[in-house]
Amino acid sequence: MATLKDEAIVLHVHDLGEADRIVSLITAGHGLRRAVVKGVKRTASRFGARLEPFTHLKVVLHEGRNLDTVTQADTVRTHAPLRTDYDKYLYGESMLELAERSLRENQNLPRFFDLLRVSLGVLEGEVRDCALLLAAYQLKACALIGYRPHLDRCLHCGRETSSGSWHLDLSEGGVTCQGCARASPNVLHLNAQVLELLRRLLGTEMVAIARFDEPPHLALEALRASFAYTESVLEQRLRSRQIVLRHLEGKLRGTEAPLST
Repeated sequence: MATLKDEAIVLHVHDLGEADRIVSLITAGHGLRRAVVKGVKRTASRFGARLEPFTHLKVVLHEGRNLDTVTQADTVRTHAPLRTDYDKYLYGESMLELAERSLRENQNLPRFFDLLRVSLGVLEGEVRDCALLLAAYQLKACALIGYRPHLDRCLHCGRETSSGSWHLDLSEGGVTCQGCARASPNVLHLNAQVLELLRRLLGTEMVAIARFDEPPHLALEALRASFAYTESVLEQRLRSRQIVLRHLEGKLRGTEAPLST
């Protein structure tokens, strides 16, 4: 079996027995990997707290038949602020979940690793609205796996989306006008402001999106739309959807939403 040296971001960790853990990693050059970290729960472990979600690492993996084994891990960036800021933790966890759900094991999409790396770095800094950053990440992630949403004109009649009422056709992967929406069974209503915001999020770099200053209700609607589109692409529910949206809705009402799902 081969030895792999790569950069990686830890997506998920769970215990294996009394001393070991299994980590899910997205790597820069070898795709999504699952690996055993032996003895990490012992106090004398050489890995310490390095293999925690959000951590950007340089790793050495011994390739296995079913699971790799982590033989070396050096920290590049801890992203510690994402663990201490509650809002950022929720949005960051949603980014990690999407990365793990989007890729098949060992599927190599280097640009997806770069998207996550950049997004976590931006999230860690000054961000006016984390909801917009997450919505942009979701739309860009869908584009990278081959499902870029078509937001410029109606999928069916070709009308340009300049004004008026629109729908996001979740089955077809783009917007449809009011008239054509009647023929589509799975659509989400979008007003012109939300649609324009979605277009801007898809076409703007993450560092610039961190400075976007939009009305909170528009950010919420954009995030609802991006979650709905992403789940349609993946054909599965995201665990983080209800948690994040309820939390954001609670903030807009002036109360924190409960965490239970």
